[in-house]
Parts: sequence; C-alpha cells; structure tokens
Amino acid sequence: MFTALSDIYTDDLLKHGVRFQTLVEEFIKIYGTKPTFIARAPGRVNIIGEHIDYCGFPVFPMAIVPDCLIAVQTLDGSSTVKLANVNQEFSPREFSYSPTCTVAIDNSQHDWTNYFKCGYKGALDAIECFAPKGMQCLMDGNVPQCVGLSSSSALVCCAALATMKANNKLLSQEMVVEASVASERYIGTNGGGMDQTASIMSQPHSASFIEFDPELNVTPVKLPSTDPPLAFVIANTLATFDKATTAPVYYNLRV
Repeated sequence: MFTALSDIYTDDLLKHGVRFQTLVEEFIKIYGTKPTFIARAPGRVNIIGEHIDYCGFPVFPMAIVPDCLIAVQTLDGSSTVKLANVNQEFSPREFSYSPTCTVAIDNSQHDWTNYFKCGYKGALDAIECFAPKGMQCLMDGNVPQCVGLSSSSALVCCAALATMKANNKLLSQEMVVEASVASERYIGTNGGGMDQTASIMSQPHSASFIEFDPELNVTPVKLPSTDPPLAFVIANTLATFDKATTAPVYYNLRV
C-alpha cells in the first residue's frame, strides 16, 4: 500500500504524476466520480532462466518501470464489474459475479478483459468472497504487448490486487502470487510463476532470485553501484508473439 509516487518510482516523478492525474480525470469523465484507489502491477524482464520456471527451476528476473494501472471505485449493493480502457482500441465491457462459476471466461474470444476476469476470479477464490462488491474500473497499461515483458501477467496481477482491495481483503505477497499464477491459467496458458512473482514481490534497484522448490522464496539481489551507473537495455524488436492465441500449439507444448 503506497500513498506517494516516490514510494513506487525512483525518477521521472512529474511524468508519472501526469499519467496518474490523467487516469483520474478520464475516470471522472466515464463514471462521474473519483476512483477510490489505483492498483498497480509492473511488467518484468528476465535475465537468467528462460522457460524453466514451470519446471520448478529458479529464475532471475527483475520488474521494470512500465506497468498496468487500474483505477477503481467500489459499488455497494451491486456485483457488476464495469471495465474501460484509456486505450480506445480496447472496447469497454461489463460482467456480473456468478455464484456458480465466479465469472465465465470464454477462451475462444480473445478479449482483453479475459485477463482481468482471470485475476478477478483468482482473487475472489483466494479470499473466499462469495458476495463481492461491484467495481467501476479504468485501466491504463504501458507494458508493450506480446513482446515478452509480461503485459498479460501484469494485468492479471493488477486485477487480482484491485479485486482484493475492493473487497477489503489483502493477502500476503506470497498468497497474491499463488492466486495470480493459478488464475492466469484460466486463459489457457500453462505458465509458471516467474512473471507474477516478479510483478508482485520485486524490490527497488534489485533483481530477484526466485526459487520454487520446495516452496516459493524470493531473494532480492541489489545491483552494484558503478560509475557510470549500471543499466540494462531492453530492446524491442517489434516482433510479437501472442500466447493467448498460440498457447495450445506452441507455448503449452513445452510445459
């Protein structure tokens, strides 16, 4: 739980402040009221250990500045969830809580809100909430899509955090990770736990040595001080790979 941008970001605070303020203003335009809170989950880049987390082997990623934000206003007396996106490419949607399945997720329809539904379902299952509050949500994500920086996991984790907070039940980081890992599989991708762990449990100025066996353990590895400062360059080749559509014939075959 943070109350200042300086608790989240280490530089460019003015730029981040403008983004948050714009998100609030857009929320007011859509829903006519201010959000109660804003949930956040960052993307990640992996340094060592490609595609071995789902086999139980350790990995070494770190969270990145690009992230997913979801502004939320809770609604008493309703179980309807309204979703909008600052990116007009993604159409608004809404759904209601189902006491039989929590929420229906149709993998044949590759809709952006399916990832939110995964986090929503995983969160409610984890906190054992059977009468959830309604939610008005507005998302802003700047993690590049389908390029290996875990934009989908950032959305799932952010949705899980938003749902837990909206229903006044926050779990430990380890339990949020567990819920997010399990729930992302509802989309049809049989991934491991690296992406969600890096998004939820990373520390500032540190990479994360993540072990899964015999249990989840995260060791922050602080980057050494150098002159000039150490930097990692993330280069976007502009080649995309959509796991939501290709998982059954490519990604899942390796798991």
